[in-house]
Amino acid sequence: MDKTVIIQPESGLLYDWKAIAANPGDHHEPKMDLVAYKALYINKIAQARANGHEPVLVSLPIMDENRFFAFITRGMSMQERKNLLFWLGGKTERLRNMHELYNLLLFRLAATQCVHIIDITSPMLASDHYEQLLEQDGVTLSDEGQALVDNELASLISRFGLLAG
Repeated sequence: MDKTVIIQPESGLLYDWKAIAANPGDHHEPKMDLVAYKALYINKIAQARANGHEPVLVSLPIMDENRFFAFITRGMSMQERKNLLFWLGGKTERLRNMHELYNLLLFRLAATQCVHIIDITSPMLASDHYEQLLEQDGVTLSDEGQALVDNELASLISRFGLLAG
């Protein structure tokens, strides 16, 4: 293999939140379900290998489900927010659980595709002030969060020589 290619994570938790708020009793699918998410990463891994590179996955960052809920419901009426919460089973925690499904899929893919995965989730969870690692949307890394991830990546790359030719 020529060199390592780090495959950055993409959030799979994308829904038409307005449609759910308007019709919470209906069935709603994410814009990218777990099957499509898996296929996306299998394709990225295959592409990297076809180009002579060693792919390395990166886990998803943590999510603050309450901030994420506030972000996706901004501009919604109180009734729409209640409807969305109803669809979530009355708990914003379901958002984090759905997010974790996508993250766990990345770990399973790393195992089945025989690729390394850099776990950025664990150091974020271990942080005493994880909320400072995220922007107001509850999923985007803040500068402090990005610095933590960069340090983790640098440490692992150095320790395991992932970028060595």
